[in-house]
Order: sequence, then structure tokens, then C-alpha cells
Amino acid sequence: MSVQRVSTGINGLDDMLGGGYPHRAIILVSGGPGSGKTISSLQYTASAIARNEPVVYVNLEEPMDNKKGYAKGFGWDLDEAEANGLLVSLDFVLSSTVDGIVEPKNRNTGESEFSLESEIISAVKEINAQHVVLDPLNSAMINARGNEIRYLVHKLFETIRNLDCTALITYEGIFDGSNFYSEMFLSDGVLALVKDLRDFEIIKTARIYKMRGINFDDQPRRYTISNKGMVVFNKEPVLV
Repeated sequence: MSVQRVSTGINGLDDMLGGGYPHRAIILVSGGPGSGKTISSLQYTASAIARNEPVVYVNLEEPMDNKKGYAKGFGWDLDEAEANGLLVSLDFVLSSTVDGIVEPKNRNTGESEFSLESEIISAVKEINAQHVVLDPLNSAMINARGNEIRYLVHKLFETIRNLDCTALITYEGIFDGSNFYSEMFLSDGVLALVKDLRDFEIIKTARIYKMRGINFDDQPRRYTISNKGMVVFNKEPVLV
């Protein structure tokens, strides 16, 4: 059986995936500072909105207003999408209590919410969302260690799976073969965005580590970020 696909919104990346991310998959996009994780999440959001597919965007880092400003610079109007009922943006600051319990607070009101999962469920139901975007996952694991990280990630991922949404979740960091990352194993797909310095030139490469249920191009491919967003050069080899 063919697997239904969801466009990434990124030229070249869809080709690497044979049409896009698997429908209802949870995709982890990892990378270091300045690699384009947030841009890829905004581009994915804008692509879904352009297809009239509602999105819940969960922001756990800098103010959402900043990200809306970045999006407008690329020609993606998220305020208009919210006004049209195609987007709900959840803008949270996560803080830990004296007991080490992490609680989400509404950035605008300062009020504590019951839980991150419950807020996502409510927002998805509000607009019948087909997509959940979360940026970044690290912020949801403040003070967590070892098995606790796996538990928190599993709980969040299972919440999203039960909503039958396709999800794109960013992760601040670079995966390597020497460490065990529960986030990497629990997700359905992993895309790594890497910046290298070669001969005094910054080379950006996108590499798909895994993507369950489909064939994909597992070779690293160069990408750039312009005023129109991210573009992957899927037919060009990376020069070493």
C-alpha cells in the first residue's frame, strides 16, 4: 500500500522523501544554532495553511510575535491565518516549581495552564487541526534526566498520536552515533540540519536519519535559506 504524504513545504526535501513526510507521523528536526530549525517549522506551517489544513503551533522559546515577524519576512502571514481559523498559536514559557514540576505559563497573561498536553488537545479540537508544530522540544524537558526524559517525550508523543495529527517537532542539538537519544527512537522520522565549516566556507547539509514506512534519500544534501525560505538541493552531492 502507498503511504499518504504531507508536503514539507520545502523544495527539494519533498523529493528526498518521495513526496513528503508520512501522514500522521511525528517528525523530529534537529540542529544547532542558526541551522534553520525554526524556519523549517514556520515553512511547514505556512505550507499546510496554504492547503487550508489547520495547524496548532506550540511555541516554547522566544516570543511568538518574534516568529510571526520572521514568517512575514518570508511572505507567510500567520496573523491572517489565525484570523481565518487556520492557526492556533500557543505561546508558553515553561518554568519549574520548587518540587521540580514543569508547568506551562501563558506568555501574555502569565497564568499557569493545567498541562502542555491538555492545552494541545484543546487547541487541536478548537480548529480541527491536522498538524501540530512544536518548537523546541528541549524546553519541555527542563530539569528532566535519564528515564524521566523518555517518559515526558513518550507522554507528549502519545498525546499527539491520539489526535491523529501529523507533527513536526524541533530539537536543539545534533545527534551522533555515540549517544542514546530517546527522542530519536520515539519519533517516526528524524531530519538533521547541520552547519559545517569547510575551507573557510559554511556548508549547510540536510540528512534524513530515518523515516518509518517509506523509502527516502539518506544521503546528506546541501540546503540554503533565502528570502523565500529553505531550499534543499536534492540532486547535488555534498562536496567534501
